[in-house]
Amino acid sequence: MPNKGNKTVEANQPLKDNLRWSDDMDEVLLNVLAEKASKGNRHDGSWTTETYANVVKTLSIAIGPHITKNHIKNRMKILKNHFAETYDLFHHLSEFAWNSVTRKFETEEEV
Repeated sequence: MPNKGNKTVEANQPLKDNLRWSDDMDEVLLNVLAEKASKGNRHDGSWTTETYANVVKTLSIAIGPHITKNHIKNRMKILKNHFAETYDLFHHLSEFAWNSVTRKFETEEEV
């Protein structure tokens, strides 16, 4: 009988329930989303259906053909949570500030 439990796999193993994202995969995803956002493909805080289709297509070429819209949506939720936790951690520390241009936390050299 096949195992119906969750399976975690690397990106090069298709047709599995869960996908293990690498830093390189995250970088590709975030760069594609940033490009789409700069082109105005995000409306009222949501991505258009066409944008998701384009992101899936781009990631399928860069990462592998098994990437789905659900993989992308789930990864975006995780990344958003990680950002929120990090932002909350540094937000009240006066030595750190978020730079929206570089998309990184920055501080003075002496800190």
